[in-house]
Amino acid sequence: MRLNAPTRWNQRVVDGHMAHHLTTQAMIDAGVCGIIDGGDLTHRARPVPRDVEFANRTDDLRAAARIWGIGNSGNHCAGAGSDISAMGAMHRPHLGMHAVYPDPRRGRSDGVGPNPGLYEIHQPVDGLAIHTVSHYGLDRSLADDGIRIEPTPLPGHVNLFICHGVFEADDRLYRCINPHGQERPIPLEWAHRNWDALLLSHYHSLGAVPGHDHDGPGQVWYTGSSLTRGFSDELGERGWLHVTVEDSGRVHVEARTIWQRPQYDLPLINASDLTAADIDDLVTHRINGLDLEDAHSARLTGDAGAICRQRITGTTPAQRQALRAMESRWSRLAAAAGAWQIDYQQQKPVALRELEPRIHREITGRVTDYASEFAQRAGQLASRTHVPTALADDVHAQALAWAQEITPETAYGDAPEPG
Repeated sequence: MRLNAPTRWNQRVVDGHMAHHLTTQAMIDAGVCGIIDGGDLTHRARPVPRDVEFANRTDDLRAAARIWGIGNSGNHCAGAGSDISAMGAMHRPHLGMHAVYPDPRRGRSDGVGPNPGLYEIHQPVDGLAIHTVSHYGLDRSLADDGIRIEPTPLPGHVNLFICHGVFEADDRLYRCINPHGQERPIPLEWAHRNWDALLLSHYHSLGAVPGHDHDGPGQVWYTGSSLTRGFSDELGERGWLHVTVEDSGRVHVEARTIWQRPQYDLPLINASDLTAADIDDLVTHRINGLDLEDAHSARLTGDAGAICRQRITGTTPAQRQALRAMESRWSRLAAAAGAWQIDYQQQKPVALRELEPRIHREITGRVTDYASEFAQRAGQLASRTHVPTALADDVHAQALAWAQEITPETAYGDAPEPG
């Protein structure tokens, strides 16, 4: 995005600051007694001073309202090597904010247990236990050092489970892979330990996890991200989770939303049967039909511009050359947008697309035991798919389970026999 005029920072940085401020202020206005940051408060393990300053200034609002706070460490927070979490900058116990992160300066019995920085149980009020497992606490290599993380509800308490990672039972598990640290799964078995609610962070979409979206014990929610991170994220509302503990001890969770800058991912254009002039007319029509400026965004951040993308697929080299000449005019038409982007996505050649079903039948026609076939090829497949090491066992187990369900009949359906 373009630069914010007063600060000369990227406008999306300013948007992130504003989203964090709006979230905190909404929590205070809702009369909450505590605020939990699920992790990844900053995008990098070594945040720039402007982000630390803004985060602390926003946290001062919480402190002034006499609201207790807990800040977990996520994969973006995790420092490399012996460095500490970026969440360490938010550890201000004298102001009621306790951050969860390993600190080599702590003594064995120093800090909140059972495993300071890895798995901590906070009890800010009587009868409430907040079990917090950080990104560090999901590291499977801890067992090699004799450290076992076993989050367990406390009898006679309302038990909330807080964790930053990918929930094994969520079929969206592998959609949030990113280069910031390891991907660390949250074991499904942990979810079956009679928690009143599981409140997770890491996956960028706000809301309940499908299949675990009931109200009451065992419900699983994701806090989501404060911003839609480009077009790699699924478009959807952003905000925070309002958790109410009723007098009976029953926990009710509700997603609350905040402002978002308008973002448009225009329908894909398939150029296969279109001329460059046809595409020009279509893109021009779509730009002219967009509301490129948002008054609310302007009031909050100083920039009204929406974020827009147009994807075009199936173009020939000649078409792309012609369209490149039109891009400057499209950019002028979309000048009010905060970001305007054209993506050219290449399709496989028609001949290859037509050949693939026959190749599939010839390769798989001789297979009757798909689980055994998968087991023989698992190592080769793993090297080609680049599954993160921390997820390899889980991916292998799930793929094997699916392979065991396949028969020659279900593999082909109504397709003709090969040959």
